[in-house]
Parts: sequence; C-alpha cells; structure tokens
Amino acid sequence: MTEHEIQKHIWESKEKWEELIIDIEFPEKYSFDADEDSINNLSPDMLIYNELIERLEDLFSSIKGLRLFGCEVPLKKDGDSTIRADLLGIIEGISGIALIEIKKSAQTERQSYTELLAYAAHLHSLFPTISKDDITYILISPMEERIVREATIHSFLFDEKPVFAFIPSWTGDDITTLKLTPWIPSVQDIIHVTQSVFSQKNFEVFKVTWDKIDDWNAEKGENPTEYMIERMNKITSYAAQIMESKGIHGFVYTSQAYPELPFLPNSIVIAGINPFKVAKDNFLIKEGISPFKLGDISDEAINLLQIIPELTNKAREVNEENEYLYDLIITWSNTISKIAFDSVELMTTNDKNERYERDWGGMTWDQYQTIMLEDALGFNFCVKPTGLLRKLFVDYTKEDYKYLSKHGYENHPSLGHGDIPTFVVDYLNEQHYFRDFLLRLFDPFHEVRDELEDEEE
Repeated sequence: MTEHEIQKHIWESKEKWEELIIDIEFPEKYSFDADEDSINNLSPDMLIYNELIERLEDLFSSIKGLRLFGCEVPLKKDGDSTIRADLLGIIEGISGIALIEIKKSAQTERQSYTELLAYAAHLHSLFPTISKDDITYILISPMEERIVREATIHSFLFDEKPVFAFIPSWTGDDITTLKLTPWIPSVQDIIHVTQSVFSQKNFEVFKVTWDKIDDWNAEKGENPTEYMIERMNKITSYAAQIMESKGIHGFVYTSQAYPELPFLPNSIVIAGINPFKVAKDNFLIKEGISPFKLGDISDEAINLLQIIPELTNKAREVNEENEYLYDLIITWSNTISKIAFDSVELMTTNDKNERYERDWGGMTWDQYQTIMLEDALGFNFCVKPTGLLRKLFVDYTKEDYKYLSKHGYENHPSLGHGDIPTFVVDYLNEQHYFRDFLLRLFDPFHEVRDELEDEEE
C-alpha cells in the first residue's frame, strides 16, 4: 500500500467521503463543578484537554461534510519549486479551504507539517489577508511519532489553527478496506507539551516608566481619576493588540506610582513567555529531569545542538563551543521591550513635540513581584492577557462562574472572599482576579499530573 494509492482511493471515493470515516465516542471532559470540591482539581492540563476535545468534536462533525475539489494539486509560482497538495477541499459550514496531507508511515510523517505549512504559505499568497480559520489542516497519518503528535497540539494551542488528524487502516493490501479513525490526544500528550510552559521563571517582564504629565497624574494625597485610569488602560489595550499580532503569550498592564513617591510615576509592564527558556526546560524534561528541579539547572548548561540535534551534521563544533541558546534566552526580552518602548512613544506623542524622561528595566515575573517599589506601591490598572494566557484566563473564569452558580463561593479556593462581580464582563480585566489566576496556574502540584506520573512509574 502506497501513499499515492491511499490518495487516489480517497479522491475516487470523494462522493462517499463520510463512509471512510470511523465514528468514535470522544472522551468525557473533566468536570469542575460536580461537587463542592471539584474546583480544586482545576489545572491548565485538564482545562486545555477539555477545550481540545470540544474543538475536535466540533471540527470532526464539520469534516464529515468535506467536499474534495482537487487531487495532487501543484501549488507553484513562476521561478519557484513545485509543491503539491495531496488533496484540497472545502468543508460545509466552514469558510475556507481544507488541506489534506497523507503519510503512510512513521518514517514519512515527520515531514507532514513541513509540507502542510508550505501549502498554507502558498494559499496565503493567493488569498491575501486569509485568516487562521480560513485554512483547515487535515493530516492522515499513523500518528506514531511523538514529534508529530506534539506538533498537532502545538498548532491547536499556540497557533490556534484548526487541525485534525486521522489514522488510516486497511486489511491486507486491499485499498477498498481503507478506514480513517480520528486521532484524539491524551491528557499525557497535553502534559508533554505544556509542563515546561507554566513556570514563573520563564515569564520575562519589561517595565518602562515615564515622567509626570499634566492631567495624566493625580496630585499628592489624591487617587487617579476615572479619566486618568481610562487613558492608561488605552495604552494597555494597544500594547496587547501588538502582542497578539506577534503571537506573544503573556500579559500587559499600566500602573501609576503613588504621587508621594519620588520617581517616574507612569509605567507599562509587559510580561511574556520566553520560548527559548521553555525549549530548554522541555529538553530537560524529555531527558528525565523532574519539572520541580528545572530551576536548579542554569540557562548556560544547555546548548543549541541539544535543542536542534540536526545541527550535528555540519555544525557540531560551532554549537558545542558557543552559547547560542543562552544568547537567545537573554536577548528575547528585546522583543517585549520594543513593544513597551514603541507603545509609550506613540501614546505620548503630542502636538507640542514635548518628550518625557524615561527609565526601564527587566527581570522575571517571580523576581518582579518581590520588589515592593516596583509592584506594590502604586495603582495597578486593567490587565490584558494575550495568546494562551488570555484563553486560559477566560476558561478558568468560565469554570469558576459555573461553579459559583451551582455551589456558591464559600468553598472556592480563591474566591471564597465572596467579592465577585455578577457578570464576567466586570471580572476579566481586573488586576487582582488575574493575579489569583496566575497563582493557580503556576501551582506545580496538579493532581492529574501526579496521578499520571505515578501510573507511569
């Protein structure tokens, strides 16, 4: 059985596409409101799993309505090398184009995402401004390689791309027996992807402060007015949009120091997950290092060759003798610092050409919270999370409100104080609720992770 034979059979069976698919029962999602104690089990792993199952269920239902219109379609521009889409189609009820890539074996499935993304890049050139939801990625593959399973989850979680995978099977060499079984990730698959992400030490913080401006800042003994707060929140909203456009997973807020303090009163604080620190932790976890011991290993201890072993062929000595990974780790903060500087510069531009004194500094989020002058002695305004942090904060909030509506607030682990807005619209931008969320997110003692690790042992 060859990949070409599978492709040809699916194309010739396009009018009976749905008959090729094996219906399955999707796993039950975790419940966090079954009883008064259920909310204590809430963890990012379980919540991400729930969302993934829900999205896959919806996508699976839609994919049954796939209508193929192209087979082995060359996607080529003059002067470029030719790449071919195994199958192209549209899905009833979903806007956009479906890209189908077929891989028969574990040996070839490693190239699947390279080819899918190459096809997608060409579609972007044909349909400028096409959105992430306008391309559905369908992979028909054994899903035996961990790197392929993780790439599928990464595409769903971090890139927010609609991706669905089928595992092909057949009897003997009879292509007419071909069936496609949906691949559903396990909670353990989610943990492999996320356990290196949610660490306070991997959140870089950059803060830019600027001088007092007439009608921006309160006088001594007074609090900022609603107008002042609204103005600072507008800066936050702009910076968050830039972070989202760049795919940064983090959060941003503005603050003003107490008027009595003798330093620059206005500030913007941007935090983002450093992807190179995450890569280092991910490598160490795969090497068997406990997530609880990652902080004991310095950033200089790992080199780029260990993260990208393919460099062995031609660049072993270069990457063993130079600290390229460490350079990437320590310079990533330039990404968020530029957003902070650009946001302040733009938002303080005025028709008098006045400029204002600035100061700045960077650290990790856990370090930042221990410095009272930086974090506590002032007014912290609305916070805007971005990327995966935004999605998780929303999902945590939805689960919390479901629990509150059913069981009340008395036994809730972080909202037991009862000071809770009636509507989510008044909750999602509030600084203290978001910080409670971060504390829960960074809690390393997730029951589901402990249980799974015990099972593996």
